[in-house]
Amino acid sequence: MGRRKDYKPGGKSFVKTADGFDNFAAKLGLGQSNMMAAGTYKPTAALSAQRQVLDSMYRNSWVVGRMVDVVAEDMVRGGIDIQTALPPGDVDELLRYMRRLGVNARLSDAIKWSRLYGGSLAVILIDGADASEPLRLDAIGKGDFRGLYVLDRYQVTPSSQTVTELGPMLGYPESYRVSDSSGVNGLSFHHSRVIRFTGVELPYHERIKEQGWGASNVERAYDRILALDSSVHGAANLMLRAYLRTIGIKRFREILATGGKAEKALTKMFDMIRLFQSNEGLTLLDSEDQFQTHSWTFAGVYDALQAFAEQIAGATGIPLVRLLGQSPKGFSTGEADLATYYDTIATAQDDDLHPAFETLLPICAMSLRGKPLPASTQFKFNPLWQPTEVDKSTIATNDSQAVAGLYAAGVIDEAEAKAELRNSGRLTGRFDNISDESIEAAKVKAAPAPALVAEPDEAEPVDTGEGGGLTKQEVSLNGAQVSSMVSLVAQVATGSLPRESGIEMLIAAFPVDRTQAERIMGEVGRGFAPAEPSAGEAV
Repeated sequence: MGRRKDYKPGGKSFVKTADGFDNFAAKLGLGQSNMMAAGTYKPTAALSAQRQVLDSMYRNSWVVGRMVDVVAEDMVRGGIDIQTALPPGDVDELLRYMRRLGVNARLSDAIKWSRLYGGSLAVILIDGADASEPLRLDAIGKGDFRGLYVLDRYQVTPSSQTVTELGPMLGYPESYRVSDSSGVNGLSFHHSRVIRFTGVELPYHERIKEQGWGASNVERAYDRILALDSSVHGAANLMLRAYLRTIGIKRFREILATGGKAEKALTKMFDMIRLFQSNEGLTLLDSEDQFQTHSWTFAGVYDALQAFAEQIAGATGIPLVRLLGQSPKGFSTGEADLATYYDTIATAQDDDLHPAFETLLPICAMSLRGKPLPASTQFKFNPLWQPTEVDKSTIATNDSQAVAGLYAAGVIDEAEAKAELRNSGRLTGRFDNISDESIEAAKVKAAPAPALVAEPDEAEPVDTGEGGGLTKQEVSLNGAQVSSMVSLVAQVATGSLPRESGIEMLIAAFPVDRTQAERIMGEVGRGFAPAEPSAGEAV
């Protein structure tokens, strides 16, 4: 006797099932026959591969132009703050040198074309160098760096050979050959001589289809852009039909069918209507004719257009106040939206621009100074959120009080105090008239700043009030400790910390006693009141 086809050892029958919500009676669920279940996503011609379409969209659609330009311009708008052992004057000179060569502007262009086309290169131009060879920093002489040359993905052909050396460029093309009709056609650039930007990062197999590049940022929002533009043009056409007038004429069809004098008389009547409506505002009709007007409202049209605009803002990550220049409505000030957007920009800066400046800063320093930057050199991007004049004044007051307290306590000398004030002026716009000559003059000034303690011999122990002894060298503070002390005093000045807590922290963290901590703190924090929580901050 044969076994049943669904027989399984152990007496269990296995039935193929499909997980997911289903309602057979109501025809609900993706497994049922309904319109929603019929929807799907299918491979289509990638917009990123249609350069002419992207060109037309960028030139003709202001929404696409804003999508591409706004993020790129905001990423470089704030600039960078270089933290190094170099004198402040040398740092300012380096920043001016980069600005003079248009580094930020060219980086902005490269980001724009990567967002529009899916990829771009910023070629590092070194005078007299073989572009096909790896870049060597020690081979760069004074004045050799000539700026950046931007190429979009359609102007270059990546090599079939890829980087095999372990590192962030592993698997990327070894070099790029210019394939357009520009003045550098045919040149090949080694990957170390270019700064590569990608639009939307793609999975491996999709990236292979795009010759190693990414996708255009316009591609994801393409259908929403079409919807918005179509709706706007449709609404504009509706304006032409906002006020309609109709005239009912007895036996109108017969007059048209007969033609001749009757039709001419009808045409003459309408000519007379137009004439008198223009001059006198009169409408002359036969007593049996009917004249009616029809006006239309556009309630809901604006809401529909706004919904499409909001979807584009969501697809691009750019708030409406920045994307379309639209003012916030209701109780919203737009600050929360901008704060979220600036966080997104900060992430993009860390991912894309940080490696670019890490490459360019040493090159610019070698070209300007003929020697590399100090090993401890770091940089950070300046915040895009610009303080008001009141905020700048408050920050400048707090900084000056903190620096004055440190100088009065002998923690820093006059030259260091002036340098700290000028550095703080980059944000506030104050103290920027302190010159290098003034700082140098303070360094060689005969009279020293007040000492932290009485002047003992170099090896004489200094009593710190803890029962032990420290030498003068051990009492001296390094730059990081000075910065920490300034930050601590500033927190007390802004009301973030009580004065007594700040003094105790100074005593615990630095080799000072209570008297010295009181002198460092100065008048800061007397009459302490807790700082008000900022908008949106949890209470």
